[in-house]
Amino acid sequence: MTDARARLNNRVIPVAKSAGNSTYDCVRLFKRAIRLDKVGHAGSLDPQAIGLILILTGEATKLSNYLMDLPKRYIADIMLGATTDTQDESGRILKTGSWTGVTREAVEEALARFTGKRFQTPPMYSALKHKGTPLYLLARRGEKIDRNPRQVDTYSITLLDFKPPVVRVEVYCSRGLYLRVLAEEVGDALGVPAHLGTLVRMRIGHFTLDEAYADGEFEKLLDADHPGYSLADAVGHFPAVTLSEEQSRGLSRGIVPKMHPASQAALPAQGVLLRLQRPDGSLGAIAEMGLAGLVHLRRVFRES
Repeated sequence: MTDARARLNNRVIPVAKSAGNSTYDCVRLFKRAIRLDKVGHAGSLDPQAIGLILILTGEATKLSNYLMDLPKRYIADIMLGATTDTQDESGRILKTGSWTGVTREAVEEALARFTGKRFQTPPMYSALKHKGTPLYLLARRGEKIDRNPRQVDTYSITLLDFKPPVVRVEVYCSRGLYLRVLAEEVGDALGVPAHLGTLVRMRIGHFTLDEAYADGEFEKLLDADHPGYSLADAVGHFPAVTLSEEQSRGLSRGIVPKMHPASQAALPAQGVLLRLQRPDGSLGAIAEMGLAGLVHLRRVFRES
């Protein structure tokens, strides 16, 4: 492995996905440009949507679920006046209706109904699988499968602009919220057919679109001195505990570290996820805090 590719191994790379590319397309383009064996991602984004995705290399692929759990921030256009079979602008129009009586006050009142914890039914046009087959493939065949509602949490919805028939909003939400469903739900609350227009993912936790690499320019990463994030920095939202040299050596041999009693007062509460860092600052493990200074290892990472 060349020095440039070695710098790109075991990293989390923020990527700006362009319209028309699927998340898998971006992974494939990355692998073709960088030629690393182990490459994954931390959550997909619809092909029509643009914005932030996270590409993971080497040991960073073990972080996928932890990064997918981070909150997301989107800017979305809700298009009043029509519903579609895909619930976004790529689909076939199913129903139309007038939006001329909708006021800004009515929009703000409707948006407020969708904040907080609630249940939302995933769309047929999604990457969720039924008996191993993605739902969107079944939908393209004209099949419809019953989907169980899932709990989602919307921390805030801010109305950025209202120029009928376009309602532009900023949505800050948990993992699992479908913006195409939200668009149709908002339309239902207003009594007007609606679907999702332009969608941009701006943030995933502490990762931002401003720092992302374009999905058509992956070769530029080969010239970057410190591309993306190290494993430890990528999970910087977890409290850090630095291991001693002895604990670090033990971890490499599968020995679970025990926190020193004198430091327990400063340790997080039971059940909190921690990042255990080696003395050099690299990520040794993700662990869950237990009782009496004991931790339960969830993921262990090889020394780089």
